[in-house]
Amino acid sequence: MAAKLIDAIRGLERERFRAMVDGDGASLDRLLCDQATFVHTNGKRETKQQFIDAITAGRRRYRQIEIQSQDVVQAGNEACVVSGRVLIEMEANNGALLFPIAYTAILTHENGQWRLLAWQATRCAIE
Repeated sequence: MAAKLIDAIRGLERERFRAMVDGDGASLDRLLCDQATFVHTNGKRETKQQFIDAITAGRRRYRQIEIQSQDVVQAGNEACVVSGRVLIEMEANNGALLFPIAYTAILTHENGQWRLLAWQATRCAIE
């Protein structure tokens, strides 16, 4: 896969994580497919709108998302699969939570741009 595409996908992942931390619903709307689904570490499944609403309403507050590793694989001409690990710091009602996750993300190329179609995360033990 071309290094240029890998760099572009990694840049979009950084941009999405930044929008999550900033609570930037407009950027998330642009970066996510309308059919996007999220499966969180607790098994909860959300649609694009549910995910954005939880962030913009402050029900889910990310303080920091630090990429620890990230592999990008092109799957045909219209999709890329990203697998990685991130360290997430979230604000909860009883204080800050810090935990590592492993995730798989599927990005699809539609209407001339790459957008997130699916996300699934698994909480990892702190090593």
